[in-house]
Amino acid sequence: MGKKLKIEKGSKKSKFKLFMGGGADFEKALLMGARIELFSNTQAVIEGCKGVIEYNDNYLKLRLSEGAIVLVGDNFDIVSFEEKTICIKGKINSLEFAV
Repeated sequence: MGKKLKIEKGSKKSKFKLFMGGGADFEKALLMGARIELFSNTQAVIEGCKGVIEYNDNYLKLRLSEGAIVLVGDNFDIVSFEEKTICIKGKINSLEFAV
């Protein structure tokens, strides 16, 4: 059976470090990964997109820094693609990460 995590009540600083992980390394990890915003199931904004691998009306596969992301749905339209940020509109039925 797994070990229980002990949390000291008087130490707020140690609790915060549990989530932050270590300053510069944490910030670097955030900058390297993709950031995805979903607005209901009708719009997606993805930062960190390196390119479009495959695209049609109901399937979209995007290249990320590590792997890819696949969106399946209906009536997809790429509204904008500037630098590494892409905005997609349409009905999104599923979202999947491919490594």
